Amino acid sequence: MLGFAPLGLRAAAQYTLRIGVIDFADGSMTKGALLAAEHINSARQINAADGSAIELTVVDTPPDNMEIAIANMRQANAIAVIGPETDSLLSNYMSQLQALNIPIMTPATGDTVLLQDNTQRIFRIRARQSVTNNALADYLVNTLNIGSIRTVQLDTSSTGNLITFANALSALGSRLSNTLVDETNPDLDAVARDIAESDADLVALYGPPLLAAPLYNQILAAGYQGDVFYDQTDNPAFANIVPINALPGIIATATWSPSLPNDASEAFVLEFARAFGHLPDAVAAASYDATQAVAAALVGAGSISQNLASLRPFPGVQGELNSANMLPGELSSNTVVTRLNQYGTAYVVAYYRDGEQVAINERPLVRATPTQTPAPTPTPSGYTLTIQSAVQNVRSGPGLQFETIGQLQRGTQARVLGATPDYSWLVIDFRGQWGWLASYLVATFGNRNLLPVIQPPATPTPVPTSTPAPPQDPDLVVLHAGPPRLILSQPMSVNITLRNQGLTAAGPFAVAATFEPGGRYVGVNIPWLDASEQTTVQLSATLTGATGPQSVIIVVDLNQQVSEGPAGEANNSVYAYNYIADRAFLATGALTIGIGSIDLDGYGIPDLDWTGADLVVQGDGGMYLMNYFSSIDSVHYDAIDPSLANLKTLPVDRLANATIGLRTADGHHGVLKPTNATRDGALTFDYRVYR
Repeated sequence: MLGFAPLGLRAAAQYTLRIGVIDFADGSMTKGALLAAEHINSARQINAADGSAIELTVVDTPPDNMEIAIANMRQANAIAVIGPETDSLLSNYMSQLQALNIPIMTPATGDTVLLQDNTQRIFRIRARQSVTNNALADYLVNTLNIGSIRTVQLDTSSTGNLITFANALSALGSRLSNTLVDETNPDLDAVARDIAESDADLVALYGPPLLAAPLYNQILAAGYQGDVFYDQTDNPAFANIVPINALPGIIATATWSPSLPNDASEAFVLEFARAFGHLPDAVAAASYDATQAVAAALVGAGSISQNLASLRPFPGVQGELNSANMLPGELSSNTVVTRLNQYGTAYVVAYYRDGEQVAINERPLVRATPTQTPAPTPTPSGYTLTIQSAVQNVRSGPGLQFETIGQLQRGTQARVLGATPDYSWLVIDFRGQWGWLASYLVATFGNRNLLPVIQPPATPTPVPTSTPAPPQDPDLVVLHAGPPRLILSQPMSVNITLRNQGLTAAGPFAVAATFEPGGRYVGVNIPWLDASEQTTVQLSATLTGATGPQSVIIVVDLNQQVSEGPAGEANNSVYAYNYIADRAFLATGALTIGIGSIDLDGYGIPDLDWTGADLVVQGDGGMYLMNYFSSIDSVHYDAIDPSLANLKTLPVDRLANATIGLRTADGHHGVLKPTNATRDGALTFDYRVYR
């Protein structure tokens, strides 16, 4: 158990540990981690040496600025980080992530990314690409007995994935033939006719949905009768182009699917849907497993990283996690093969673990040794529940405010006697009295509509707890700093809100920071700040240099003039001010235009034309999609590369969620973010054009 006793905290204290997630607040990784933390905390899975509960909290930070994201993780004192999601972000920021000196748990699937790590603190929480392709090859060759396989490569970025698939087929004595399509000028009709006239039993498509979907339609129209593989069928861009009656039968692979029929997976899908209103994806499942794995790794003599590296079979939503028997850094070898059903929804047709196909209805997920095999228990009749957590508390009433009257172990089954009106808490016979369990933590079976509604006992009166007194000494802290964007080469001011949260006044003190770019040191003296008083001061300077995200520490009581006591002194240099240094704007704002042209920078020449179906740049202008920038607020001048602005037209179906780098007709850098695009109607977008 964690040894918190030396901290000198009272036995009644509640400890909190933070898990960081490099993802957007509404992203899959964030949601998976939040749900796992809720389940862990509700079940009181982690306890300190003095018996007090340890709670996990999730701190998320967006990935569109990795320098700031990593600084935020450091400032939050996270014990582990989940993310980043992509191979490129992990590779590009490997050294900075390693410098956090905590476990980094990524869902990136590229085979080579972990080879860059020599710290043994980077862990992959999904099966790597080659494992998934090995499963696909085995299913095609040994289950479907497919002989002739044809691949179509629609972009160069899919080369690595295609190579691992070819290697997997080669190991099974099978070969494929590949067609490489010029993505800048694709002749999809010719490719479709060629495939239809071939003897291929299966065609595998690799590339973006906006090319794969029309090619798939043309392949069918050309008379092709064989199987088709495409692993982005869940992308709305694909489903919106392919008619629903043409979707059934398409084969895909994934590290997990909501249709995986095992207890842990089904319970996770139900609770995720209840919490967030939609089905989880494979990344959410991996993030949930990662959070549970961190909780398990908190128990033991080693560090979290050491314990993660030696996990022995750990039951996850994706399947069994078993890092002790895998390559360094790998936590999961689980993968599924799916087909689309008559409704266009993926269902699992094969499930693989450790390279072997496993019966998809197996129970339990963990293969127990003979010494671990529990004695069989009779299955209760009627509406029943099964405990899913390692240990679950049984309470005297329906809520965490009720006392714990006992615990049940994973796998325990019980007949449900009744429930609250909303079925959020269930009642069982626990040692001769009613025991209440949270329904979202258990697997259930039967018709819950037959359960009687049981009125809960009176809510216990909480025992008053003493509120810690504010510090007697002055305690100076920074509450806020802004603005979020500083313009270079012109006078700027940063507004800093300070507070004295102590009980006595603070005499003279200084506040200072060194702003980037350029290492510009600025300070200001404050003569007095009374107890519980706050004030706003300004630090002003002119910055020069490259644009981009910055994070600086604002130091209060720079010269230690105020005696604040140990706690007050400790928080004088902890506030990180995150901002973007940027060039001045020519124009910025939000616009709605009808069909027609618009001059963005005010130089008298139209820059954009909206046809109702396409966004078209005018004159010498160009545009490109800026990956990893989900918000226009994250973009700065030097992030826009006009040499990439080679697109002249973007269709309406590619504008949703796009961040677009722009070179105007007059040669200015710009960025725009469509917020609404109606075919044959208006286009609304946020934009910025630089001087």
